[in-house]
Amino acid sequence: MLTGAAGGPVPLAAQLALVLAALVTAALLWRGGRRTGCGLRGWTLLSFAVLLGVLGASVVRVLHLAVDAGPPAPARLLAPLPAVLLAIAGVVSLLTWQQLRRGGARLLTETALFFSAAMVLSQVLVVGPALTGAAIGATSGTRLAVELSCLATAALLSSVLLVVSASAGPRRATGALLLLAAGTQATAHGLALVGGNQHIPAFSAAVPATQLLTLVLVCLAVLRDPGPQALTPPTRSADRLSRAGQLLPHLVMVVAALLFVGSAVLGAPTTPTAGVAVLAGLALTAVHRAVTARDEARVAARLHDSEAYFRSLVRSSSDAVLILDSALQVTWAAPTLSDAAAAAGHRLVGTALPAAVHPDDADAVTSWLAGHPTGGLTGLRTFRLPSGGGGWRVLEAGVSDLRADADVGALVLHCRDVTARLDREDELHSIAFTDPLTGLPNRAAQLAALGTRLAAFRDRSGTPGAGTGPGTAALLLFDLQGLHDAREQAGGDVVDVALVEVARRLRATLRGEDHLARFGAESFSVLAAGTTAEADRVAARCLSVIEQPLSTDMGLVDLTAAVGLVPLVAGLTERAALERAELAVGDARAAGPGTVRRYRDALGAARDRRDRLRRDLVGARERGELALAWQPIVHLADHRITAVEVLLRWRHPLYGDIEPEEFLPLAERAGLVVDVQRWVLAEATAAIAGLLEQATDLRLSVNVSPHHFAAGTLVADVGTALRTSGLAPERLIVEITESALRTAGGHVTDDIAALRLMGVRLALDDFGGRCSSLPALAQLRVDVIKIDPTLLARIDRDAYPRALCQAVVGIGASLGVEIVAEGVETTSQLTALEAIGCGSAQGFLLSRPLALGGLVTLLEQGAGSLWPGIPSRA
Repeated sequence: MLTGAAGGPVPLAAQLALVLAALVTAALLWRGGRRTGCGLRGWTLLSFAVLLGVLGASVVRVLHLAVDAGPPAPARLLAPLPAVLLAIAGVVSLLTWQQLRRGGARLLTETALFFSAAMVLSQVLVVGPALTGAAIGATSGTRLAVELSCLATAALLSSVLLVVSASAGPRRATGALLLLAAGTQATAHGLALVGGNQHIPAFSAAVPATQLLTLVLVCLAVLRDPGPQALTPPTRSADRLSRAGQLLPHLVMVVAALLFVGSAVLGAPTTPTAGVAVLAGLALTAVHRAVTARDEARVAARLHDSEAYFRSLVRSSSDAVLILDSALQVTWAAPTLSDAAAAAGHRLVGTALPAAVHPDDADAVTSWLAGHPTGGLTGLRTFRLPSGGGGWRVLEAGVSDLRADADVGALVLHCRDVTARLDREDELHSIAFTDPLTGLPNRAAQLAALGTRLAAFRDRSGTPGAGTGPGTAALLLFDLQGLHDAREQAGGDVVDVALVEVARRLRATLRGEDHLARFGAESFSVLAAGTTAEADRVAARCLSVIEQPLSTDMGLVDLTAAVGLVPLVAGLTERAALERAELAVGDARAAGPGTVRRYRDALGAARDRRDRLRRDLVGARERGELALAWQPIVHLADHRITAVEVLLRWRHPLYGDIEPEEFLPLAERAGLVVDVQRWVLAEATAAIAGLLEQATDLRLSVNVSPHHFAAGTLVADVGTALRTSGLAPERLIVEITESALRTAGGHVTDDIAALRLMGVRLALDDFGGRCSSLPALAQLRVDVIKIDPTLLARIDRDAYPRALCQAVVGIGASLGVEIVAEGVETTSQLTALEAIGCGSAQGFLLSRPLALGGLVTLLEQGAGSLWPGIPSRA
């Protein structure tokens, strides 16, 4: 690549400077090849080419092949050829095979056209003038060497143009620098040939500077190269370079053709090669035009298909598009919107959007779109556009502000038709807040109305003179009674008819400002406006219409209700108001049918006490708050204590002694009753087993809850307690109620049979109470029947209960079952029981429940006997 002038050698100093610059360039090329991962391709090959050029120039210098006059020797002209060929390979290998294939026939014709133009220029500007001055002594070898060197130079220029055209993005700038370097190298080559043969010293003197500029441009190219895998997006300058690379072959061909024609016109000598190259260029121009036309047709077809594809997508998309100019005028509308507006007699395109939407939405749309002239439009907005049939379609739109984009310069609204969705939401809202049977608002709607009313109270609470106390409104809760009997007697359809009729009557009775709702399966609620006195009158009127008989196809249905009334006050929450209403209804239910009860603080205090007891019951046994009490059962014939009933006691740290009737239901609801009774069994059997010396035949009676039966662990718990304590099974009596048979499930019979097989005795408790029936005795084989205290209350002064008790005693005698009377509190009751032949009794008259120590004392002092009037009686 580095040569002296054709007519004489390059000065030594200049050649040394060129060698040094070439070595630096080779080093930068090698480093660039390592940096871009070229391996033995690309910049690495170019570094070898530079070194090979230095080596060739040095060999020529040493062998002194150049002559001072005459045509150049073929050897000197061909010495740079290997370096040029290696440089061509290095330049082409800067491209990947995919990039070359992507260029296709168009890239190939452009490169060939440029090569033809370069050949014409080299023939006209270099070969012709160089060989003219040495025409006499020129040999065929010299001519061939000159032709080959020009051919190689044109090929180098064409290869670099290939890089410019086929590269992507910022690498085109690297190709442009390489193209300048190749052009300066071709200029140096031409100056050397023409200057040496035409004996023009200025041309020969300019060769070293031109070659040095070539090396500098090569260094700039390798330093700027981002690599073949650069992901930098293409810039406008890169696009301009791409277009320049496509136009350059044509421009150069035009210049070359003009020079060729000018040389012929002026009589300057031309070579046959130049003529062939001009003809080839013209042919390639035609071929390039054909290839370009074919590519343009393909691009146009793809563009047409792409436009049709995206047009179809836009038409079929559920998100329609509106494009607005800066004045909010619609410049384009999706067909789904424009066609619907046209069907309604409105033109959408060319109309300002605020004028096209529903009048109620115009101000909102204007403030949304025109309120941010510098951008910042966000969020979704809804507006209505005209639709066919005179209706309106609701659109939910988001906006893309592309006014700053030079290619668009508009607001783009992405619209979605939400009319059907809003209709479904309204329908679902109606379903969610409406009772399907009566058509009244349901519980959720009433709670929402209650929240709105209470919020209004809170808002007025800060206003001077506002009424914030009770009396502004009230919540009434009606708990219907009698529906259960109607369902059992006439069926569920009659109940539905009754509920619909009650709803109709209540709706007709209430005022317009009152809010009626079906609050539950068998309850209604009313938000009554006005004073508490007016709320009382509303409750009375509603109760009167509920209690009027309802005529159905199955006959008359008689209903009544328990009514709870809660005055609404500021600061009350929805939950608190509902809790108060339920407490008031419970109080009314306890007072009897057809009762209205207003909430009072005592109800809340009782509720708070129950909640506190429910919480404190957890862990009460571990804290030592639970204890056992023992009540003797006395045999009436010999006045001896034959058994004791164990009773559970709870000493609460705040409320003191809590009766079992109060805390056992809480334990059942809290799921603690089974654990508590398991503990009672273990403690009681262990205590009685330790009393063998005082009463070897004393039996233990333990109450068992239906929940213990339902849990399915009673048999195992009894067996564990007996094994642990050592108490004989026949000394244990398990007391159950008739309710246990109904609620504990089908396995209760199997559990009772298992207990009897173990030897445990069975007692039917509370017989004669409100839940007793004789079939229970047939279903359940028991050893003891315990008469309920309610049956004994008037046994001493009323023949009717005395006859019932005598009948129970007779049944026990016939069945061989022991009879025990509970709740004996007077001597006359005890006398009556003895008169009818009752076997045993227990009650306060004989002994109150005792601690274990008191029971031991009683057994020791009375030698097991207990009777009213005995001094040792506890």
